[in-house]
Amino acid sequence: MSEKLDTSPEDEAIKNEAREFMTGLVGSGIGDNTAECCTENPTPEGADIIQAWISKYSSDNDGNQQATIMNDFWSIYDPYRTSIWSMTYDEADSNENLQETIDLVTELLHKPEMVNLKQNHDCFGVVHVLEDLSIEGIWLFNGPDPTKMYSANEDTSWYTFTQIGPEVNDHVKAAVAKLLMPTDDGKLNGKVIKDTKVFP
Repeated sequence: MSEKLDTSPEDEAIKNEAREFMTGLVGSGIGDNTAECCTENPTPEGADIIQAWISKYSSDNDGNQQATIMNDFWSIYDPYRTSIWSMTYDEADSNENLQETIDLVTELLHKPEMVNLKQNHDCFGVVHVLEDLSIEGIWLFNGPDPTKMYSANEDTSWYTFTQIGPEVNDHVKAAVAKLLMPTDDGKLNGKVIKDTKVFP
């Protein structure tokens, strides 16, 4: 992704400020309980959790039901070592056709810089392209936030990341299941899912 449409320098400055503000909140734990949960940078223990979930997802996703997969997810998830974030593409109104939108996701996930994240088991993600050409995803990160992916992949600046949790309750479980394993007749938020990609 090399060009952003209809974006002024002022818009970019505002977005950069917002990202810095969000990162500051995540780091300080203000308002989101992060300080009481995952406060460390990526850890070997967090990497083991990501690796375990990748292995479990690959085996579970072979015909198993959502309930089974989600039970396995919550048995592995550790809010003291990992964090869950939703992801939304900010420029969906600029997308012109389905294939170009799918290509945006492919480019995001296959940037050369993502190789280290894959090798170090820093994150796991599922990204959906919907019928209205919007992009929605969910990520499990080793550590308290997506900072390492921000640094590795400049294309993340086109997306908004929002933490889900860290506490586990029915609302959080439903929000994660909806993105991780959609079951609404192939729809997400009432929109048909046209393509899904998994990282790594």
